[in-house]
Amino acid sequence: MLGFLENLKNNPTIRLLRKFLILIYQWIQHKIDKKNLNKEKINFIVEKANWAIRWDGIYITNSINKFIAKGSSIISTIPLLQSDKKVIHFASQYMWLDWHKLLPKKNKYIVSFFHGKHEDGNNVSKHIDEFIRTKDSIYRVITASSLVKKRLIKWGIPNKKIVLIHTGVDTSLFSIPTQEKRLIARKKLGITNNKLVIGSFQKDGIGWGDGNLPKYIKGPDIFAKAVEIIAKNFPTIVLLTGPSRGYLKNELVKRNIRYKHFFLEDYEEIIHYYHALDLYIVSSREEGGPKSLIESMASGVPVVTTNVGMGQDFIKDKINGGIVNCFDPIVIAEKSLEILKLPKKELIFQARKDVMKADWNVVAKLHWEKAYKPALEELNSF
Repeated sequence: MLGFLENLKNNPTIRLLRKFLILIYQWIQHKIDKKNLNKEKINFIVEKANWAIRWDGIYITNSINKFIAKGSSIISTIPLLQSDKKVIHFASQYMWLDWHKLLPKKNKYIVSFFHGKHEDGNNVSKHIDEFIRTKDSIYRVITASSLVKKRLIKWGIPNKKIVLIHTGVDTSLFSIPTQEKRLIARKKLGITNNKLVIGSFQKDGIGWGDGNLPKYIKGPDIFAKAVEIIAKNFPTIVLLTGPSRGYLKNELVKRNIRYKHFFLEDYEEIIHYYHALDLYIVSSREEGGPKSLIESMASGVPVVTTNVGMGQDFIKDKINGGIVNCFDPIVIAEKSLEILKLPKKELIFQARKDVMKADWNVVAKLHWEKAYKPALEELNSF
């Protein structure tokens, strides 16, 4: 019986019907409560899970409501269609494809497209093709990296529709710690000061269980091999956060590398874990950001990254971090050792300076000026 109900829940027709009923309910609510008509002009759509894009929505809407256009933006997990016209921003291309067939043409639709390429597999390739077919219904496509922008243009998305806005970081929360704060962070985590602490704060296992099967796109295999080489030069411990880290933990055990794994109840707690680090490694084969890149830069943590996502937009090799143009763990390890030998103070302060272009207030202003404001002006001109 439970299996039948689960299949029913995942049936595309049932899901489409559910969304249609939600839209009818919103229309009825709109008729009943006209006093809220057109109060919010910008609707940022996020997923229910407490993921990065939810925090994107919180920071962007809060900043716009506070500093630019008070009360103009609202976050929701489903499109709010009570008013006559809205700018509706889907925080991921996946949510857009879930909803676009049910949406009225009167609104201006903005979609964030962070990552993905046809070579990533049949499901990703199919999704990209479906997204491309909807391009005429989209007012603007926002992407976080110049690398993905080039892909979108190659796929036939008109250049005039594409807006490059880096994903943001809270530079007041993520900051360079004093030596005292750094020692306190390590002590709380039970890490002695003679250890080289390398961080990895991303989900890299399949599913939401132990994660014993790897998401190779996140490069946990590359990470483990690179750390093994680094550990031959320094007494090393790996600091992990996030769910589904089973594969990486098993690989570290095989290589006799110590690790500590913590689950965070609140996203903002993660700053204390950055403060304990000596190095952060991004070993992904594909990324949209990642958040950890700019969070490390803002937090005074030297970072080494593969050339994915925003890597080439932020990292100046051997000046504010390290970047490699391959997925070879030997090369990543060598780059990490090279970065660790550089004067740390100059490196982290340059990284902090360079990451300020991703401060959330800057990012929110760019969303307003390059996407929301032009869309609202077009809506109001009709």
